[in-house]
Amino acid sequence: MRGGMGCDESRFGMSATIHPSAVIEEGAVIHDGAKIGPFCYVSSQTTVGPDAHLVSNVTTYGRVSIGANTQVWPFAVLGGPPQIHPYQDSDTQLVIGASCVIREHVTMHRGSTRDQGLTKIGDGCYFMDNSHVAHDCVVEDNCILARSATLGGHAHLAKGVYIGGLAAVHQWTRIGTFAFIGALALVTRDVIPFAMANGNPAHLKGLNIVGFKRRGNSTAQIRDILAAFDMLFGDDVTPLQDRISDVSESFQDNEQVQAMLDFLNGTSKRGICSAER
Repeated sequence: MRGGMGCDESRFGMSATIHPSAVIEEGAVIHDGAKIGPFCYVSSQTTVGPDAHLVSNVTTYGRVSIGANTQVWPFAVLGGPPQIHPYQDSDTQLVIGASCVIREHVTMHRGSTRDQGLTKIGDGCYFMDNSHVAHDCVVEDNCILARSATLGGHAHLAKGVYIGGLAAVHQWTRIGTFAFIGALALVTRDVIPFAMANGNPAHLKGLNIVGFKRRGNSTAQIRDILAAFDMLFGDDVTPLQDRISDVSESFQDNEQVQAMLDFLNGTSKRGICSAER
């Protein structure tokens, strides 16, 4: 089934299917194999990638790119303007990677001129219902946002991060690779890679050992990173930079430990989330 209100089929891939009730603005690009379901509204600057599926009642605004094989479920709104007051409309964009799942009532906003003008979602991410990605966020590959999880503007999630249900991440906060944020947490400071954080405000509760085992890390590797974590966060008297230097010398051959140290040495606008005392 092809067509849809306002359709110029020259812009559609040969195998794309468009429900007649969908509204496709002039200029939108729909690639081969894409499916646009009932009552969707696709803006003129939207690109829907090959085999992507907008199930029904999906709305896009402004410059939006939806990657191949991505599924978008009913009442998701993609590419709305940033919730900044005051806000002046600008030519910014939302880019969503391949093979993502975006469930019901998810909202994702375009970038703003206060940053790079880009909100970027990686490949293989899963956004459960009612989750929210604010302007200028970067969400790297294979991240999961559980139900009603919220990212404030400019937040950066590295690869494989899990954000629990109803958790919130403050603006400009960084979450390191494979970190696990518990349900209802309020994250106001940067969370190191591989850590588990929970609470309001959130504190580190340890390391995501289950995740290490699932990724095939050896017992020796896990033992080393636990020891490094204790050296970094079990001492609140020694200056942090001194602790970082000690850990760097002690665990030069452990890639996970070095990833933690690289994160700690990176630029932070929020400071580092500390361990619970």
